[in-house]
Amino acid sequence: MSSAATTLNDLRVSARLETLLLLREETERKAEAHRKEKEHRRRDKNAAREERILAEKAEAEERRRQDKLEMEERFRREREDTRARTQELVMLIVALTKKA
Repeated sequence: MSSAATTLNDLRVSARLETLLLLREETERKAEAHRKEKEHRRRDKNAAREERILAEKAEAEERRRQDKLEMEERFRREREDTRARTQELVMLIVALTKKA
């Protein structure tokens, strides 16, 4: 083979190697970008889950607070009703004792 043919062959091999290296670098960049995107999605998913959990806890706390207020209001009304019935009974007893 002549030196020109050898040089041409060397250039072809060199170009192929360079192409392979560029393809490898591109593949690595794409893989890294994919890993970063996957990690970003995982973090977003975790943040959304944490936010949902906190919202659920806040809702549960609000429900407990409302239940407590309703129970206190029900107790207050029952106490007032009991007091009113007691007063009615006392007035009835007084009225009956006056007639007797």
